[in-house]
Amino acid sequence: MNDPRSALLHDMKPELLRRFKESGVLRVEYVSAFSFQDDAWVWLGTATDAERDALTGSEPRLLAEARLIAESHGFPAQNVSGVTVQSEETGARDFEGSWFYALR
Repeated sequence: MNDPRSALLHDMKPELLRRFKESGVLRVEYVSAFSFQDDAWVWLGTATDAERDALTGSEPRLLAEARLIAESHGFPAQNVSGVTVQSEETGARDFEGSWFYALR
């Protein structure tokens, strides 16, 4: 069964990358616990821990901006539950280089 959110989230990704590129974001992933839930969590990936750390504390602003982008793509803003920022450095060091492990 196809998750109806998939196309909407896929379409949002380029705009999220453009919006946060100057902050060092080079990757966007989504996490949702179950396909029957309507929400999704946005993960923004940076190259370095320093870039990630510079965004720490900005989560309310990042969430507000992600929700605006979601809404402009037909994904209900309230269904963007949160935003997490993680770095490739941390992924390599703590999760064997696997975003699969890092996102869990």
